[in-house]
Amino acid sequence: MNKTLELIWKTLINPKKAFDTIREEKPVYAALIYLLLFGLVSVVSGHFASQSLNLSSSMKDVPQNILPFFNNFQNAIKSIASSPMYFVIGMIAPYLSNFISVSIYELLAQFTIKKSNGLALFTAWAFASIPMLIYKLLDLLFSVSMNYVLPGWVSSLFLIWEIVLLIIAIKEVYQTDAGTAAGIYFTPVVAIIVLVVLYVLFLLPAVSNLLKLMPNGGLTP
Repeated sequence: MNKTLELIWKTLINPKKAFDTIREEKPVYAALIYLLLFGLVSVVSGHFASQSLNLSSSMKDVPQNILPFFNNFQNAIKSIASSPMYFVIGMIAPYLSNFISVSIYELLAQFTIKKSNGLALFTAWAFASIPMLIYKLLDLLFSVSMNYVLPGWVSSLFLIWEIVLLIIAIKEVYQTDAGTAAGIYFTPVVAIIVLVVLYVLFLLPAVSNLLKLMPNGGLTP
């Protein structure tokens, strides 16, 4: 636990030094403890955020005949976030997400720069998510104390911070330059975006035809 706290602090104040330490020592057990903490904060934060969700307040201009859909959706979210399965999946998800992400980037690093350091990357990748842990703690604080959900732009700032840490993690773990590290990180991201765009373009004609078949006035008040 002491090592976990030490790496959390180092990642916040000097990420380069933190990831250098991880590359040399490969303290996987510290990452496993951290991911447990991340999962716990995530499920608790998600639960309270869902209970603070109020779509009706932002749907004043939405046609009245589709308001029940949004109300049912809101109630479904609250129900899911209160179920035991949500907590189980929420605790397992950080481990799976970290493992899958590291597997992809480790394979990509082997192809591009001919280097392999999977255990170190697994640990560094976990601690690089500290910005989102802080965001979730803030979200939990606001949800509990003020019944308020943080806006999307706040999470975007923490996401950018996390991306910077992930690129630094790749750079230090594989001991490469910043440009190569950024290229490795963004390659799967760009590939996913291209696939999504192609998928949307493929579905667009079908959705357009479906909308034409809807009765006139179907979305009017």
